[in-house]
Amino acid sequence: MINENEVFEDWFPLIESKTNIVDPYKKEWLAKYSHYHALNESSVHSGFQTLDALNGMGQPLAPTRTANGSGDKFPSLLPLAIQVAAKTVGFDIVPVIPMPGPTGVLTYLDYVYAGGKIDSDHRPLVIKTAISGTWTVGTSYTATSGAGNLTVAFVGYSRIDAYPIFRITAASVSTLTVAQVFGVAGATVTSDAGSVAIDTNPATLVAALEDHVAGFTGAGADDTDAWNGPFSENPQNNYPMSREVGESSYYRSMGLKTFTKFVEAKTYQAAASVTTEQIQDLNKQFGIDVVSMVENALVNEVSQAINKHILGRAFALGLQNATEFAAAEGQSLNLDLTSLPTVGQFENLQTFQRRIFSKILAAGSVVANRGRRGPANFVVTNAQVATAIQDISQFVAAPFANTATQNNGSLYPVGTLAGMTVYVDQNMKWTDTRVLVGRKGADDEPGLKFMPYMMAESIQTIAEGTMSPKIAVKSRYALVEAGFHPQTMYLAFSVIVPTGGIV
Repeated sequence: MINENEVFEDWFPLIESKTNIVDPYKKEWLAKYSHYHALNESSVHSGFQTLDALNGMGQPLAPTRTANGSGDKFPSLLPLAIQVAAKTVGFDIVPVIPMPGPTGVLTYLDYVYAGGKIDSDHRPLVIKTAISGTWTVGTSYTATSGAGNLTVAFVGYSRIDAYPIFRITAASVSTLTVAQVFGVAGATVTSDAGSVAIDTNPATLVAALEDHVAGFTGAGADDTDAWNGPFSENPQNNYPMSREVGESSYYRSMGLKTFTKFVEAKTYQAAASVTTEQIQDLNKQFGIDVVSMVENALVNEVSQAINKHILGRAFALGLQNATEFAAAEGQSLNLDLTSLPTVGQFENLQTFQRRIFSKILAAGSVVANRGRRGPANFVVTNAQVATAIQDISQFVAAPFANTATQNNGSLYPVGTLAGMTVYVDQNMKWTDTRVLVGRKGADDEPGLKFMPYMMAESIQTIAEGTMSPKIAVKSRYALVEAGFHPQTMYLAFSVIVPTGGIV
């Protein structure tokens, strides 16, 4: 544990003087990261030589009572670490949590509708399972296996993965467990359209925070109304119990489940060599510090790799959320401008561009609705879509809140739309018109977390044969998908551009 105020007082002045970073959030995690590495640099470390001539470092190994560990640590250059942090756009869309060591554990808590266990004759109150079928809210169905029958009532569909949720109301055998029916070879359940196989689909408990079940706390005055799923489709059944029913009814039980996730720092590394003649002659003739130039090239290589890793995972989670949103609610935010009337028939270039903003605004609303943590606050797209946004930013006929600049050549952020900062991924093709809308939340919210252990470690050696310097840069970090549903913090959609383009 560290005294954060003392750490901030020690490191804020240095960070501000070296990097011109003024964002409080960036300064805080950079200060923590700098403190950890100041502690690391205070310990003795040893180098390494060629692997074919000497015993290498080997697999990292912690010490025990009977054996020594592999205790080597590479020297760290703080200015180099700050340089990577300032150049990588991915840090602007994910929270950064410095790691004090190469490994760690994240712990999650989940509240579920319990009342029992899946594998116990004390059966849970509600379950969900990955099956398809046609169901009616409040209607009873029979789940059958060789061990017996369960009577279940359909509650609704999960708002996250669209799995059907059932309330268990009766069992043919008092000792029958849910695990003896759902996920058992040959088991089936009736539906409105006929029998549905459940032999490969075990049941799970229902998470209360994501899939609220109306009726669990009370189902009408007599506590006999049908229970309803997370969507507000039948609000008339959400009335509380009368006093006499409430005082004569047992409380329905919820449960707490805990999970842990192992976090390990992964590695990016690159090296480069220069000759002594390059160092001498380029310095004498042009005043160029070759070693610094090579080091900058390695820093750029590492920073671009980190950037693509972060954005790649964010887009993948956004696509996953879009797929689950389509399954749960039957909606897609993909924008096909080729299916709209052509220019001159109620549509023109500006209306095409304006539709993109509407889809971005809708995606932000979906992130807020499904994630239930707050509104989206960033957008990542390619140069073509960003140009269209800049072009329409001053559209007086249908104005919208934005600070998008029309200055040519914006490198990363081009402004804001409805409170969401728009970033351009310069590695996306002109024709790659995907759009990612997401929320960069607090450290304890779901979503991607960038956890650096050693942001950029510089190693310099001298080759024995040529006496030429060799520079290597190593970055070790973890990119963690935290929370039970990290994908709900992002949503990706595509813009299908007509032949005439959108700019």
